[in-house]
Amino acid sequence: MKAVVLCLLPLLAGFSSGTNFDLDPVKQDGSDKIAFTGSPRFTGHTCEVCHTDAPHTVGLQVQADDESLFTDGWTANKQYHLRVVLLNEHEGVDYRASGDSCGDLDAYKPCDNNGFAFEVDASDSTPAGKYVPVAANACANSGPVPVDVDSIVISDGTAVAHTGSHKAQLAWDFCWTAPAAGTGTLTAYVAAVDGNGGDGTVNFPYNTTGDDVATGQLLFPEQGAGPPPTQGGGCSTGGEAGIAVAVALLLLRRKRLPVLLACAALAGCVHVRPTQRETLAKRNMKFGPDPIEDELDLHMQESREGAAGGYGSSGGGCGCN
Repeated sequence: MKAVVLCLLPLLAGFSSGTNFDLDPVKQDGSDKIAFTGSPRFTGHTCEVCHTDAPHTVGLQVQADDESLFTDGWTANKQYHLRVVLLNEHEGVDYRASGDSCGDLDAYKPCDNNGFAFEVDASDSTPAGKYVPVAANACANSGPVPVDVDSIVISDGTAVAHTGSHKAQLAWDFCWTAPAAGTGTLTAYVAAVDGNGGDGTVNFPYNTTGDDVATGQLLFPEQGAGPPPTQGGGCSTGGEAGIAVAVALLLLRRKRLPVLLACAALAGCVHVRPTQRETLAKRNMKFGPDPIEDELDLHMQESREGAAGGYGSSGGGCGCN
């Protein structure tokens, strides 16, 4: 799997692998451990920061090997086998037949690229619990992890995302260990992208246009801490591969959340005349004092507009020239 790296020109690229979440936003087209799950700790940013104009016709399911996680609640320090499932895929389906036999081969074949990100936070928005991948349908708690597992844990341990090892993937397995007792009701934030295979050429195998996105939240009550909270999604059962499934989240988002509209506004800009750029480049015109947030804003502009610079670079301004 080739990583999409920002070199001389900004690429209109999605995150082909969960490892991209660990990369530097400016130099490597990453997000510096921001998983875009919709968590409040990162201002509610989801995949729609870059994957814009999604029609919201895909949905999500969250499944567990122990249905009591969604009903009675989580048990302290217990490990759960979870699965995120993408429903109603419609983008890139023409490339599904190629499976993993796609990409830059003798004759390029577009790939059906899908992905997800997931995290669990406490009420104060701090990450809760620990993650490990699933290998051979078991939690990979020890020993070397095979390279072809579904999910990868972000380096700071706060979230889990797709590895990109397999194409045309609609479900991703991982294990989550609940935190210590007394943490209270937890919120799981999940987001997934139904990728369209880029523009169908080797030049742009990934991009952020023409994809669909699903996002949502799921409450994990603490067992014995009172009646379980009302879930926002529907409930049903089903599953395969050894999962005694409890489906606690079934989202079919057709409307954007207000916070996503606010995020979209961050990337708005106008044409700047050469005579105006001196004023815009002044120190007091800097967007904000938070360098991490600045890097995220710059990543959004690069992905959406192909724009670069403007955050302290010479001749800058807003980076929209």
